[in-house]
Amino acid sequence: MNVAAWRERHEAVATSLELRRFTYREVLEMERAGIIDGDQHVELLDGQLVVMTIHPPHAAAVTHLARRFQRALGDHAQVVVQGPLRLSDDLNDMNLPQPDLMLVADPERVYADHPRPGDVYLLVEVSDTTLAKDRLVKLPLYAAHAIPEVWIVNLVDRQIEIHTRPHGEEFLTRTTEPLTGRFAPQHFPAVPQQWLPAALLDLLHQESAR
Repeated sequence: MNVAAWRERHEAVATSLELRRFTYREVLEMERAGIIDGDQHVELLDGQLVVMTIHPPHAAAVTHLARRFQRALGDHAQVVVQGPLRLSDDLNDMNLPQPDLMLVADPERVYADHPRPGDVYLLVEVSDTTLAKDRLVKLPLYAAHAIPEVWIVNLVDRQIEIHTRPHGEEFLTRTTEPLTGRFAPQHFPAVPQQWLPAALLDLLHQESAR
């Protein structure tokens, strides 16, 4: 299903159910009031609150990527794990995604708010049951805000999808690597790494056998 078809279906469902859409301002108010638990990972996508559930292979992939990023790039970029990305200054913005990982500028900087698109070198989404959402909703959103590079760590098809050259709501370049492939982020071409361990493949096989 392409993005236009997904949105048409999504809007039809939203209209029929009369879903309540929220803004960034309202999410802040709910957090301050304790309606949203501070320990719960919730992202705002097109005005809808989406609870982020994390299965064992997903959690393992995020943990190992964060460790490898920190070791290889920690002196050159800040590694943000499942933190919000503020897309605009507008408090009525209906999007506040939480990528699984971000590499953002200046490892020593303390962000008073949240990182913005201009701070980002790389975003990573680890995808299992979230694969359709990550491809059809979040990827166009990232392209529209000129994020230079996005990886979708596709645990379903056992590959890493690398998206670069944002244009409009799409990325013009898409390449793939094996989950245990050795390559570098485009902003740091001198540091090719095997970002995920072979043990992750064993974990995925165990999960699929259940």
